[in-house]
Amino acid sequence: MRQLLMRRPYLSCSWRIKYLRCYKSTMTSNLPKEDPPADTSQKRMNPLNIQMLSKGLHEQIFKGAQAEHTEEDVQKSIHHLRNHDLWGQDTSTLQDVNLKLPKMYGSNIEEHFQILAQKQSLPYLQAANDLLQCTLPDMPRDWAWHTGWTKYTKDGGKEHVDFPDERALVFDVEVCMSEGQCPTLAVAVSPQHWYSWCSRRLIEERYTWSNQMSLSDLIPLETSVKSNALNKPNWTEKLVVGHNVSFDRTHIKEQYLIKGSKMRFMDTMSMHMAVSGLTGFQRSLWMASKYGRKRGLQEVKQHIMKTRSKGEGPGITSWEWVNVSSINNLADVHALYVGGPPLEKEARDLFVKGSMADIRAHFQDLILYCALDVKATYEVFQETFPLFIERCPHPVTLAGMLEMGVPYLPVNQNWEKYLDEAQITYEELQKEMKKSLMNLANDACQLLCDDRYKTDPWLWDLEWDVQEFKQKKVKSNKNKDLKPAPEYNARIQDFTDSHEDPGPPPEEEESQPLPGKLYLDEIIEKTLPYLPKRSQHMPGHPGWYRKLCPRLDDPDWVPGPNLISLQMRLTPKLMRLTWDGFPLHFSEKHGWGYLVPGRKDNLMANVVEDDGDIDVHNDCPYRAIENVYMEYCKNKANSNSKERDSNVQDDFMLTEDNSIWQKVEELSRLENEIGLEGSSKATSRKKTKNQLEPPAELLPEFDNSAPHHHGNGPCGDVNVSGCWFYRLPHKDGYTNNVGSPFAKDFLPKMEDGTLQASTGGNSATRALEINKMISFWRNAHKRIR
Repeated sequence: MRQLLMRRPYLSCSWRIKYLRCYKSTMTSNLPKEDPPADTSQKRMNPLNIQMLSKGLHEQIFKGAQAEHTEEDVQKSIHHLRNHDLWGQDTSTLQDVNLKLPKMYGSNIEEHFQILAQKQSLPYLQAANDLLQCTLPDMPRDWAWHTGWTKYTKDGGKEHVDFPDERALVFDVEVCMSEGQCPTLAVAVSPQHWYSWCSRRLIEERYTWSNQMSLSDLIPLETSVKSNALNKPNWTEKLVVGHNVSFDRTHIKEQYLIKGSKMRFMDTMSMHMAVSGLTGFQRSLWMASKYGRKRGLQEVKQHIMKTRSKGEGPGITSWEWVNVSSINNLADVHALYVGGPPLEKEARDLFVKGSMADIRAHFQDLILYCALDVKATYEVFQETFPLFIERCPHPVTLAGMLEMGVPYLPVNQNWEKYLDEAQITYEELQKEMKKSLMNLANDACQLLCDDRYKTDPWLWDLEWDVQEFKQKKVKSNKNKDLKPAPEYNARIQDFTDSHEDPGPPPEEEESQPLPGKLYLDEIIEKTLPYLPKRSQHMPGHPGWYRKLCPRLDDPDWVPGPNLISLQMRLTPKLMRLTWDGFPLHFSEKHGWGYLVPGRKDNLMANVVEDDGDIDVHNDCPYRAIENVYMEYCKNKANSNSKERDSNVQDDFMLTEDNSIWQKVEELSRLENEIGLEGSSKATSRKKTKNQLEPPAELLPEFDNSAPHHHGNGPCGDVNVSGCWFYRLPHKDGYTNNVGSPFAKDFLPKMEDGTLQASTGGNSATRALEINKMISFWRNAHKRIR
């Protein structure tokens, strides 16, 4: 694998020319031939009575070749269909299609697509070969400050051109992000010349520019600025190479024309990913190895623990693979394939954070930075493209890559209208959801009164400590009492003694301060010395509530728990979320799970000591959790059938044995079991066990489990009095922790009622509904825009 860092001698110019000759010889030796007329009067059915291609199409595509089926294969297929209840089902048939297909290249369909792909990709392969064989011209020392394209000749001259009239280019675009999405400057190089492009917004200093982008703001690569591109008679095949070239393509004018351009693109980043790219997990390992990232190191440790516990081959004992791959940015890819001094990327910050004035002030440095990126992309292309052809030699792969690099989505003004309306609706729903969460937080804060939170199945383990109001110690004068101001007393006495309308007050009285203000000023004067120098944040409120409220010195201060969001750990608790009727609970070690009541070995309070590895909670209101699950089962039983409605109010309390809880679990699963046959039951139970129950040898030693409940657990190192802790199922396996029950993978569980808000009124239910409604736009709006 270390050969990736070395140049391949067998991928030389002679190899490339030989490769092109092979393309041409194959194309000329397999010309299309006339096919006889097809007879499409009969349907074609396979031994399983499934309709196949009509006789006429089959003879044109496969030249009359007939498939042979052994009896063993037929019986095996029938057995497979029968296992899935598909055998013997009625199938519909379509009418025969009498269609004359275009002439086929070669003798069969495989040769047809091979020759067709060679024909389509040959001009671009020749252009790529020009780049591979050439030596780049010298880079200009001084770049032209001129609107549009400038060509730099070999003798050092500069020439203004409409566009680079070259068959192959290496291209890079830079955008001043603070000024919008219009391109700011660009650099290109061909085997003969260097080119630079500057936008009008960069050269011409105006007070303001339009926010709407037009074709005149984009970079022309095939037509002049003033010409009508729609009327261009001849379009030639051109190749543009770039790193993450799809970004550069969005700023090319001709790519927004529905018809015309034959330009194609090759992406060195995509070719690197195909040759020696990294998976998502390998990327974390690579970052941890190269830069010592904390997050990457944590994932490395978790992976080592998982591989050791599963016993699936050796763990990560060698880091040699890190040296034969890299992440996808240009600097690391260039260091992998080319080596040498690292690329300087500091100038990129000016395009990201700077203004157009900053770019004008540092124009020569910034366009040189862009040119150096073009040179680095060319060097990476020289290494990755031969490797890509070697790894993916079939011409259809290259032709497919070229075609997939030029898709477009035609839209009109309705597209912008859709984006704006979707964003407005998203923001309105976000505000409504935050208001619902704030109401839940305010309601939960009321549980501080009379310590009612201690009996709440969700909120009992939150931070309920209250910050006392602090006062300064000042010398008090016993002779002074807080009395109303004399003027205030006099005015009140006059008002109470007189029953007649005194009329409008005189001007002297209007100029005097109001009695209420005099009284408040006196209160402030006497109480201000008691206030501490540093104001307290929300004294008298529980700790978890204080963290949700912004401080008074915050410039975005608003009253109430405005900082609450779905990403916070206490939000599922405030919403009273349940999993199959069991309250959700969070463990620092195992992530999100739920509490199942019925445990008896840890009911004696303050007996189990915390040894540092076990989460101990001796104050869990397990009786309240029993009541929650009892209410869930009653509601579910009532919704299923009246015949199965039973009085279970007095039978679900904690007893000496587990018989009652077995009854509860059977009742809760009764709906899913009715109507299933015995074989289906066995298959379902086996599948559920394999998905949710970990192997016995991987579970921690814990001899007191919940026989009435089957789930991902129990976790013996979470010691909650009267309850077992089960982890929520993770899409990647039971060994992974769930970081948030609001992830998109749990949306189906919200829809079928497995994950739902138990109590909390309309606020909790509405917040859960809004989360389902906005989940798609929240995850996809950046890609859509």
